[in-house]
Amino acid sequence: MQNIIVPTDFSIKSFNALSLAKRIARKAKSTIYLVHVYQPPHSHYSVMGEVVKGEHDDIFAIKLIEKLKKELEILKTANEDNSFDIEVKLKIGEPYEEIKAMAKRYNADLIVIGSTGMTDSEEFFLGSLTDKIIRSMSCPVLTVKESIDDESFDNIVYATDLKEDHTAMMNLMLRFQFLFGSTIHIVKVNTAKNFKNDIDTKVALQKLADRYELKKNYTLNCYGHDDEEYGIVYFADERGADIIAMGVHEKSGFRRLISGGSIADEVADHTFRPVLTYQFQTEEK
Repeated sequence: MQNIIVPTDFSIKSFNALSLAKRIARKAKSTIYLVHVYQPPHSHYSVMGEVVKGEHDDIFAIKLIEKLKKELEILKTANEDNSFDIEVKLKIGEPYEEIKAMAKRYNADLIVIGSTGMTDSEEFFLGSLTDKIIRSMSCPVLTVKESIDDESFDNIVYATDLKEDHTAMMNLMLRFQFLFGSTIHIVKVNTAKNFKNDIDTKVALQKLADRYELKKNYTLNCYGHDDEEYGIVYFADERGADIIAMGVHEKSGFRRLISGGSIADEVADHTFRPVLTYQFQTEEK
């Protein structure tokens, strides 16, 4: 985790994301790229459909950009640390596209972003930047809501349906374990609609642990609940998880409404804990 991107809109949630990114950067000796994306307002149109742009629009934009640059420098100074590097970037354009381009340019190992917690109806019409990043970025994404004072990541809950290619996520879990001495709690939530008996589930979980040569500081768990989303959240509560980790698939906001939503998105919306997500492909049978 050498390169960490932290988008900021100068809100409390984005400050919480930066605080968590710093915890990781201290251990991993990372570089944090703190980025704000200024999206210019849409042009005005006359009754004839012609673009109307006044001189005051340019003056306002120039002053605002200068102000944003100063705010970023102040934020950088307030968060500098001898154990990691921090760089600030001001981009102009569409936020998602600019963050995506930055992730590619700097070969991002992790994006840490504040969670908006938007409702499904809001996402259908407006789209959520955080949810869009979760669904479509090729690097891991850590979403953050609350401020967390504890510097450790003692317990990580990794929720799995045992149907995916776990390589990228398990390597990430092992990296966190190496840096923080974490205990990894791997859990399969059994629901009435997607039930598998505990014996078969435990065997499958043990195969997963053996495949990635987990030797210590891990537990294997079956957890029964009527709802998979809340089963993951309640299990994380019981284990005092510092992070919930899950895999995701790309899915548009429209498809989320039709299909009932992505479990990873819903968990992120309904827990105060940071949620770590990573895209993976379903294993071919």
